[in-house]
Amino acid sequence: MPRVSVITCTYNRAHLIGDTIRSVLNQTFQDFEYIIIDDGSTDNTEEVIRSFNEARIKYFKHERTGGHLSRLRNFAHQHCTGEYFAYIDSDDLWNERKLELQINEFNKNPHLGFSFTDIEIFNQQGTLRSTIYAKNGIYIGSVFPAMFRNELIICHTTLIVKKSCFEKTGPMDEQLHSGDHDLVFMLSRYFDACVIYNPLVRVRKHDQNSTANHPLSLRLLREHHQTLNKLFARMLISKQQYRAAMATTSYSFGVQVLPVYDYDTAIRYFLTCLSFAPWNAKAWLRLFITLSKKIISH
Repeated sequence: MPRVSVITCTYNRAHLIGDTIRSVLNQTFQDFEYIIIDDGSTDNTEEVIRSFNEARIKYFKHERTGGHLSRLRNFAHQHCTGEYFAYIDSDDLWNERKLELQINEFNKNPHLGFSFTDIEIFNQQGTLRSTIYAKNGIYIGSVFPAMFRNELIICHTTLIVKKSCFEKTGPMDEQLHSGDHDLVFMLSRYFDACVIYNPLVRVRKHDQNSTANHPLSLRLLREHHQTLNKLFARMLISKQQYRAAMATTSYSFGVQVLPVYDYDTAIRYFLTCLSFAPWNAKAWLRLFITLSKKIISH
């Protein structure tokens, strides 16, 4: 039985997935199986994957879900036999010591539930951003307060989760299209994390990234609020915490959509913020400015 089950979900990435697979197979830590779920690709993705002729790769062709990652990853989990689940997107690359360094921390800290690392963002021209945390060393402990305040970005493609954690969190929520953020939020509520402040994953920036897709970005913002609603409904956070988080994140989301001139969405988020924090002067100011811009644009 392998120690780690590595999971990749892919769709029409024949031109990229080969490099991703090589970065997994070249790990210094070799006790893993590699589960690849193909979301109904119409290019030669399957041909590229099978060309590796690697016994540890288990390839599954799934009917097209339209990129419904929570559903695809739950499907992948059913085929995993490892003690830990690790995830890598089919356009990203792992540092060769990525698994080794994270598993070493699990060995030293058996109470840990999950681990994640820093990332480097790159494109065809080179490095766009060498770090997202700008910190050094390793942190062991709870990241729930930072998650709750919307102050922490966790890149799913760096994540390793102890399989037993899913007994507490349940499977990924298939009502959510992605489910990444929801999973990490739930994990952080119940378990301590290990954060390695070292960019052990290279995240590729290109025009097919979900972050470049505004409708999908809006869906991810909505999913954050769905997670907060779930936490409150399950009494995992207090009413005061819930109201504060809804106000803070609604203001933040309103600001985030302004650069793409989505005034209607921004106004809706500022109004949501004010419904939870009616004396928030910054939200009132942003609301009036955005209303003015919307009127002028028409």
